[in-house]
Amino acid sequence: MFALAGSRYAAELRWVREVITLGFVTEVPTAPPGLAGVFNLRGTIVPVIDLAALLGGGPSATPRQGDGALLLEADQAVAALRVDTIDEVGTLPAGPSPTTVIDARGRMVAVVEPPALLRRAAAAAWAVRGIPPPSDEELWTGELGAAPGDSVG
Repeated sequence: MFALAGSRYAAELRWVREVITLGFVTEVPTAPPGLAGVFNLRGTIVPVIDLAALLGGGPSATPRQGDGALLLEADQAVAALRVDTIDEVGTLPAGPSPTTVIDARGRMVAVVEPPALLRRAAAAAWAVRGIPPPSDEELWTGELGAAPGDSVG
């Protein structure tokens, strides 16, 4: 469970690779609202996703160096989700709907689905470019505009 902008959320641990501290976050000028920037994590450029924007709200505070984040991995994609705090880690009972759990104090908490968040962020990035997102088959086979045998580079 984690908190962000005064709200509490939960995510299944199978999608959380690790809890990290963000390095220097660089804004990307043409990025969609769901992408808050990118940062360097041990030599790899990692996008920082904005949960509020992806859930249909306005953009949240700009992430800064030293902010906490969950490093998410789903569908062969990795991204950081900035958080204010990590509240608890454990097994939580299901709530009355499939998208909620009950915390240790008996409160309902919304569950976020990292695969859906990452797909939504990717779709927004493709939309900014003015082209439709690739199909699942294209993503899995690597057929993103290059014909077999085309040289790349």
